[in-house]
Amino acid sequence: MSSHAIINVQDDDVVGDDVSAWTPNQVVAWLRESGYQEHEHAVTSGQIDGARLLALTTSDLKAPPFNVTSLHEADHLHTCIETLRKSQLAKYMKKFEKNGIRNGYRHTGTTNHATSNGRVSNGYAHSENLLETGDQYSSIKTPLLGGDESTGNGNHSPNEQYPAEKLKTLVGLLYMMFGFVVSVLMLQVVHDRVPDMTEEPPLRDVFFDIVPRRVEGAFSICETIGMILTVVIAVLSIFHKHRFIIARRIFFILGTLYLYRSCTIYVTTLPVPGLHFKCAPKSHGSISVMLTRAASLLFGGGLTVTGSHHLCGDYLFSGHTIILVVSYLCIHEYTPKRWWWLHWTCWVMAATGIVCILLAHDHYTVDVIVAYLLTTRLFWTYHSMCNIAALKEESNANMLSRAWWFPIFRYLEGNVCASALPRQFEWPLPWPRNLRNSAITGRRSPIKGV
Repeated sequence: MSSHAIINVQDDDVVGDDVSAWTPNQVVAWLRESGYQEHEHAVTSGQIDGARLLALTTSDLKAPPFNVTSLHEADHLHTCIETLRKSQLAKYMKKFEKNGIRNGYRHTGTTNHATSNGRVSNGYAHSENLLETGDQYSSIKTPLLGGDESTGNGNHSPNEQYPAEKLKTLVGLLYMMFGFVVSVLMLQVVHDRVPDMTEEPPLRDVFFDIVPRRVEGAFSICETIGMILTVVIAVLSIFHKHRFIIARRIFFILGTLYLYRSCTIYVTTLPVPGLHFKCAPKSHGSISVMLTRAASLLFGGGLTVTGSHHLCGDYLFSGHTIILVVSYLCIHEYTPKRWWWLHWTCWVMAATGIVCILLAHDHYTVDVIVAYLLTTRLFWTYHSMCNIAALKEESNANMLSRAWWFPIFRYLEGNVCASALPRQFEWPLPWPRNLRNSAITGRRSPIKGV
């Protein structure tokens, strides 16, 4: 004989709300908080309760009643559901540990000539009690969660899934500064190697053939746009809930790109793109002159509008394009979908800034193309590795683990959950608390790329 009984977990101080017991109205409330208000009707019409919510797969989301047409959208909603499921699983495991279950077995300490055995498998907790006579059998089967049985990172809280790790962010900042310094020092060497424009005129360029007349002030517009986008991404990063993770990702990408740029400007020295350039005199190897100019570039941000950039030779590839593209990609990646107006505005601004670089004849077209390709590919590769657990492991199957910067990536991202970073914002200061506790959630922008 056998009997099955459900264990009702009601210890709120350990488990909290039981998602599997949610009503459709509670599921609707969760969707609103997560930024998926458009699916409220699907929940109410399909009577999707907590247990069914946890069991939803990507295929379910693309079928009625949800009918999500975008695979990108379905994947991101499923990621939110998976995070909720893992969080609930962690709460259940704490409850089981409190009740005496360890390593899949319940230690009841019972006597009276009874033997006890218990196990956890297939999403259920089983505990079996066999009496001495063997003619009675009782089994307690406890449902953990619906849906996927893999626990993943389920034993981690949200804070443990996305740890701040401020020291690693500082290391990322130092890495970026190292890339900047190397790039600036390399420019001092390249400046002395740039041929005189009277001896070697600018190279032929298709864009310059189409727009032969240089537009005065276009480069200043580009730098102004770049500064505005930099301020926007800085503000968004500060108010993002996972600001330290975003910061070290930006630091790594910029530092790596500027190290690449140091190589390209050194190995191939191009003549100036236009006769309008007024290059500073050669340093002729004077260390003091080089260091003074390098300091001026660093403190002036390498901008023409600040009067800090009078050196020539840093053409392959465009540093201004790097800033414009990285700023837009970060804004697109880490802000909610409902901020579509910000996404499109920043896209137009970034595109305008890149066109202004060419209108000013301050870079060859190939400089902009190479900068765009390297920046977008590094950004997308890095974030794909962040979001897919298999790409974080060093193996023969993971070709990306052969990148020279893979150990740095593993150090910076090793403890971060392999999933898309939640788009949540909060007040960054501990006071006032009412602002600190209010979080804005969101999801992916409809813009698929640059």
